[in-house]
Amino acid sequence: MKRRDFIKKAGMGAAAVAATAVNAPYVIAQKKTTIKWRIQTYAGPALAAHVIKPSIDAFNKAANGEMVIELYNADQLVPQGELFRAVQKGTMDACQSDDDSIAAPVDVAV
Repeated sequence: MKRRDFIKKAGMGAAAVAATAVNAPYVIAQKKTTIKWRIQTYAGPALAAHVIKPSIDAFNKAANGEMVIELYNADQLVPQGELFRAVQKGTMDACQSDDDSIAAPVDVAV
């Protein structure tokens, strides 16, 4: 193949690629929204610092800003005896509790 033929064919190929790129649909990136969860623990601040806070911090770091869990200590959002119902109603997204403090309408004893 002659050098000029190669250059002509390469030029035609590049023109074809450019034409398809011009006709491609516009893609608009959507702004990322951060998912936020609220979780209340049964523990007070001193115990929560050891029981759940390290896990929440590790999760928030691993989620890279795509999801954030906000931690609330005992009785900050709802009274301790209402944790189960508060999650059911959507007052908060999750809770950390045990069978003594969750006040579930069903038996959750282990």
